[in-house]
Amino acid sequence: MRIKTLLAGFAVALGATLFVAAPASAGPALPTQETAAAAETAGTLAVPPPPGPGQCGPYFTITTSGARATVRECRNNSNQIQVNGRATDTDADGQCAQVYASYNIYRGTDYGPRACPSGTTVTFTFPWRAGTDAFIYLREFA
Repeated sequence: MRIKTLLAGFAVALGATLFVAAPASAGPALPTQETAAAAETAGTLAVPPPPGPGQCGPYFTITTSGARATVRECRNNSNQIQVNGRATDTDADGQCAQVYASYNIYRGTDYGPRACPSGTTVTFTFPWRAGTDAFIYLREFA
């Protein structure tokens, strides 16, 4: 089961492992050992599973206290995955919204453009990366 969690309006992580949100200054969130049952009691939501080969998954929305992103994963037939979508800054707090992703095989991280000031929406399409699942994050930072 893929799990989404929102904690204190910081990064939001999606993927096969439950991640705990961290301030943007701390970099990408680190996995925890929480179970899906514990996550459900903490107020988390299940998100779509990774798409099959040659398919795109449905778009889904991630929100924080001052940002919103609509994202999806697409897979080709060669075990590569791509993330695309849009991010919006929804709060006039001096921070920007940004989506970034890491992957289950490719070891790098892709960063989308910054959305700021409030009301700004940016679109992005990350490069094709080796893998079958992406871990998608939404963060706010100054």
